[in-house]
Amino acid sequence: MIELLAITDDPAPVPPPLRVVAAAGLGLVVSAAAKDDVVDAEALWRREDLLEELMQGRTVLPVRYGTLVEDDTAAAEAIAGRAEALAAALRRVRGAVELSVRVLIRGENGEGSPGEQLQARAAGERAAVEIHARLSAAAREHARHVGPELLRAAYLVDSAQVDSFVALVRALQNEHTELSAICTGPWLPYSFSEGEDA
Repeated sequence: MIELLAITDDPAPVPPPLRVVAAAGLGLVVSAAAKDDVVDAEALWRREDLLEELMQGRTVLPVRYGTLVEDDTAAAEAIAGRAEALAAALRRVRGAVELSVRVLIRGENGEGSPGEQLQARAAGERAAVEIHARLSAAAREHARHVGPELLRAAYLVDSAQVDSFVALVRALQNEHTELSAICTGPWLPYSFSEGEDA
């Protein structure tokens, strides 16, 4: 069994224990896997470390954790019908990383009357709309995700612009002291790995 880790269009070798399986003009980064591998936080972080190491030298699309196939032939077959869409997705994310931002009401813990809580929530939602608009303008693309926060979103940011994007998050935090803005990354482009037709 082998695990599919990422898709790339860079033919350069990858560090062991990883290897690349050529398929439809692309490369599948794979590693040996056993059916009884333990899935725990440590295993997930090891995989994330491997992918981040790959990200340093090439454009990659991460593959969903636990995607196993029997052999190299099955790996190639797994992407055979999607090669064009995957190549387009690689072009889409080339030179960029994903930054995640969550915005919450600072100290939201049920204090105040129900009316005051509703007013604070409504004001926070309006501020979150403004924050998202300004962050979206500083990114190539954005993707909002469902969550309990006022805002949970991912932004595809040019690698050279990461520091300025983080500085913008900090500036927005300073403008909206009633909110807490949490920025994490850079990550692989998980939210942007598939095109509309992929």
